Amino acid sequence: MSTPSDPDKSDKLRALMQRCSCVVFDFDGLLADSEPFHYLAYNEVFERYGHTLNKDEYWVEWTSKGKGIAGEIERHNLNLGVDPVELRQQKFELYSRYCESGDIKLFPEALALTKSLIPTHRLAIASGSWTKDIRSILKNANALSHFPVILGKESAPREKPYPDIFLEAAKALAHPPETCLVMEDALKGLQAATQANMPCLIIRNPLNQNIDFSGADLVLSSLAELIALLDNPPA
Repeated sequence: MSTPSDPDKSDKLRALMQRCSCVVFDFDGLLADSEPFHYLAYNEVFERYGHTLNKDEYWVEWTSKGKGIAGEIERHNLNLGVDPVELRQQKFELYSRYCESGDIKLFPEALALTKSLIPTHRLAIASGSWTKDIRSILKNANALSHFPVILGKESAPREKPYPDIFLEAAKALAHPPETCLVMEDALKGLQAATQANMPCLIIRNPLNQNIDFSGADLVLSSLAELIALLDNPPA
């Protein structure tokens, strides 16, 4: 992990923060420790029809690449006898229960990060989850007020890797896309930010270590490293 004295990363981060007046966050896996619950919900649905999701494959193919149900069916040549739309609806219902119950927590560093940014930047969330689920998690964490703009799955016609939701976030923030810094942890998010002409900072986590994020403006090892660089720039 880089230290706060890493001048290269610190300089790049400072330049990004100075040229951007807004920060647009992904949510799942970045601010909220929710990806395990997405997996649990999808796996429960697939097991109803005789198929178990491989957890390691899920992190790459579903979470980062965004291949979803269609990708799973194609990779494993599945004939489940049920429409993918119905599978998604069943998953949404299961996942919403986790969100409402308080089982899904924000990462501790996420709260520290957003609190430190609120005085200097307008914050938004642009996520592939439903807005109501995002709001439930934030409400349970007493963090709903941190984000004046919260955009979920229903907020854009196409999901990441298309740029739609990031462009909608910039519009809602009333700032040009190039002044909105995207913080992401997934390849589909980086691709969407690039298409939206928005700079992108990638946060590594245990699930995305083997993903190539070479197109990002900056890649950091964790939220903790990001906070350290913001709080302790080199002299």
